[in-house]
Amino acid sequence: MAASPWKSELHWRLDGQQDRSSKTQNKLLDAAESLFFLDGYDATSVADIARKSGFSVGSVYHHFKDKKAIAFALFDRMTSEYAVTAKEACAPERWNGATITDILKGYIHFSIVNNRERPGFKIAALEAVRLDPSLGTHFQKLQIQLHRGLQILLLDRRSEIGHPDPEFASAYALDLLTALLRVRFDPAANDAQLTKLNEKQFRLHAISLCMSILQLERKLT
Repeated sequence: MAASPWKSELHWRLDGQQDRSSKTQNKLLDAAESLFFLDGYDATSVADIARKSGFSVGSVYHHFKDKKAIAFALFDRMTSEYAVTAKEACAPERWNGATITDILKGYIHFSIVNNRERPGFKIAALEAVRLDPSLGTHFQKLQIQLHRGLQILLLDRRSEIGHPDPEFASAYALDLLTALLRVRFDPAANDAQLTKLNEKQFRLHAISLCMSILQLERKLT
């Protein structure tokens, strides 16, 4: 099979072109995302964001009312990118000819690579949820949509699944995979065994568990 579409094309992204103002805002948000991840929201000042971005403090305030507004803008950017990318990722035509194992491997690869490139992508934006817990509902809905989109892709290949209840098994496997990735990427979980595996070992371990739940071995032998 050709290189996975997740591996070759997908990255967190927004639709459309950006004007000069939007480009400036995104550079400021990139700086804030990095600093919120490295130093935390509370320890980061507007001056720190200006210094990191290469713009003046005045430029920051021209685009954002205050630091809280930056956190909310990060949340908006993150959820917008999440929605666009998830929709593209779960498009059936993207996976023509792919097996369930191909899809799971692609999803894991995408998650690992994008977390490495942008480790603060979710963490920095979720500071907004801490400031306004009601935003968590919106993000949860996006996660459910991605989960359901992936499950549909798996169920479209139910002939590969050996488990007697494909609906249950596919949901269970994706729940487990989501939990494994969450622990893998959680900076506070550095003592967990999963974080001590290299990327190849983690992928093999995660895929093996999902295959066992779905009982793919029986269908693939």
